[in-house]
Amino acid sequence: MDIRKKYAAVVIGAGPAGIEAAKTISEGGRKVLLVDRSIGGNYCSGGSVISNTLLHISHLYERFVNKTSNFVSTDCNHELSFDFKKAKKHVESVTSKVIKGFMDELSSTDVDIVKGFATFTSKNSLIISTADEGDIEVEFEKAIIATGSNNMSANVPSTKKLLDTSNIFDLETTPKSVVVVGGGFIGTEYATFFKRIGCHVTIIEKSDRLLGSIDAQVVKEFEDQLKKSGVEVLKGVSVDRIEKVGNKTIIFLNDDNKIEGEEVFVSIGRAPNISKLLPENAGIKFDERGFPKLTKKLRTTNKDIYMVGDATGLNMFVNWAYMSAEIAACEILEHKRNISPYLCPRILELDPEVASVGLSEVDAKEAGYDFKVVRHSFKNFERSVAQGTVKGFIKIIYDAKDKKILGCHAVGSGASELVSTFAMMVQSKMPLNRIEDFIFNHPTFSNVLCDIAGKVK
Repeated sequence: MDIRKKYAAVVIGAGPAGIEAAKTISEGGRKVLLVDRSIGGNYCSGGSVISNTLLHISHLYERFVNKTSNFVSTDCNHELSFDFKKAKKHVESVTSKVIKGFMDELSSTDVDIVKGFATFTSKNSLIISTADEGDIEVEFEKAIIATGSNNMSANVPSTKKLLDTSNIFDLETTPKSVVVVGGGFIGTEYATFFKRIGCHVTIIEKSDRLLGSIDAQVVKEFEDQLKKSGVEVLKGVSVDRIEKVGNKTIIFLNDDNKIEGEEVFVSIGRAPNISKLLPENAGIKFDERGFPKLTKKLRTTNKDIYMVGDATGLNMFVNWAYMSAEIAACEILEHKRNISPYLCPRILELDPEVASVGLSEVDAKEAGYDFKVVRHSFKNFERSVAQGTVKGFIKIIYDAKDKKILGCHAVGSGASELVSTFAMMVQSKMPLNRIEDFIFNHPTFSNVLCDIAGKVK
């Protein structure tokens, strides 16, 4: 066994969170070791790179099939179909470029990189199993766990092979129908993807609403528009079992009903990818859900070990990966940074778009704020009409006394643009009535801000 010298910091996981943390600590003058089996981690092998790319190309596909006929004349009558083989090659090309970008970033740092699998042996040591060098023992002063998350098991008896984010390219042709089990962030993303490429989509969600952590009014508008687009939504039911009968797949529900679908995509959530690290050896404790117990600065019950990104279980968006990495790295470097997780925007490129930042009405009540709410619906807005959509909704929660924005939630074309603007205002603690001082470009969705400013007195 090769005994390595002690590192100031070890970062386990080379996805966005791990790479950002390693870079930041290295730039702070500390000796850093980065450990993972591959650069890019789960982010590139089955995470956001794949889903975001599929959402983008499916958007282009749907626009080409359904919208270009308004202004393109052709004598060809060829049927168009989504090509999964070409899509897979395109996704692989995007993934390789993202990985190269990460490697270029790391090449300009003094971060040591070991390809292997880490397990804790004590509160301040671990072993890295590698293919080339055998087992390597490492001691550390501080460590950051950035190992991402894994799909949660559906635990549903099935005689049909089920699809999820890791095997989406097992598909070779576009199925006629897809049943998506789970109406959270990933489930609605892939439901959007399948709908765009021409599948009949049914979403099964065991709770009484989709997107459980998003503002209820925003979700209602999203669900209404989703149903109008042809997607069926079954709420308050769960799947008992799935059986393949001949060429059919039967999904049996717990309310004694059953539905059919050619394919079944399962996305009931993701859980921190931690257990194989043997965290108990390092004194890391978990709550009753199996999520790590963390301080506001993302420190575990071991004062020398932090968790960032998906591994925290707090948020599974890529911008949270970068934000959490900065929180932990600054703590290790003893740099004072007052960053709050609730300031992290959440943007979903769905049909329609859904986005939010900051506090919801429920959050504001629980925090004891005296707050007001501005609600603004917009339809037939020039930018959205030009893009083929006509309806949107935005709501802003703000402090009744100083008018500082506490949260913003939106649905419809332009939601991501609007919430990104409000995210900066939330983070800078800018009062809502300051909007009147700014001029926004036309035609952009930000023009809606002028209408909102007129509602605040």
